[in-house]
Amino acid sequence: AMPSLPQIRVHANFGDLSPSSHDALVVVYSEFADFCSLQSAGISQAIEAVQPFAKVDKEFGKAVVLVPTAAVGGGRLILSPMGSLADDTDDVRKIADAVKAGVLRAAEAGARRPAICVAQGLPSADEVADADYSRWVEVALLAALDASYVTLVVREHRQSTGTTELEKLESIDLVAMDGSVPADELDRAVQRASAIETGRRLAVDMGYGDAQRMTPYNCALAIRDAVKGVSGITYEETKDLDVIKREYPLLYNSA
Repeated sequence: AMPSLPQIRVHANFGDLSPSSHDALVVVYSEFADFCSLQSAGISQAIEAVQPFAKVDKEFGKAVVLVPTAAVGGGRLILSPMGSLADDTDDVRKIADAVKAGVLRAAEAGARRPAICVAQGLPSADEVADADYSRWVEVALLAALDASYVTLVVREHRQSTGTTELEKLESIDLVAMDGSVPADELDRAVQRASAIETGRRLAVDMGYGDAQRMTPYNCALAIRDAVKGVSGITYEETKDLDVIKREYPLLYNSA
């Protein structure tokens, strides 16, 4: 069966993020100075915590790094730079790469409830030709969910041994700095990202590399179980070998 996604919470302001709700804070930015210039309530202590490192290392903040500090939930502050967003070859995938790298680092450190903060405004089409960052919330959430995904066989092994942790993450918090995205749009973004990720995970499970594990028949079972009870979706299964041979010769000869 498809596991449920990690719980997703979104916040319109950094001050709405409770320290007890997360055990790591992943901050994504273009330049380290963007993070240091944040004025949001509650993040000033985190900025102060990184200053000693920045003073002795001119490369600090240019690669993913974990800083232990009591200023954030769980004592884990992860800085994950995404580089420029203003060049003509830049796009929203840079946000995805930085979020995923930061969340994976948090998970490696033992975090299961990371919070994500994009520490700057994003370019508009007026500022950068053809720039489209309008779906950055969905992109960031999908990147974090991708980092949380555990492969089919590993999940099945954990289930067979009684392990309850079928995901790398329990929850994901995302902060849109200081009301940059309206609350109702944040809620819709969560719905869209959750729907996309559920479908993506089904596709990834079905495409799993072990041909004996995910045979055509097992693919059919996976789809049937996934869409069972979902309104607006009908499921039809063809088992007649003569029909399959005639209508789907490639499948018939390869399955």
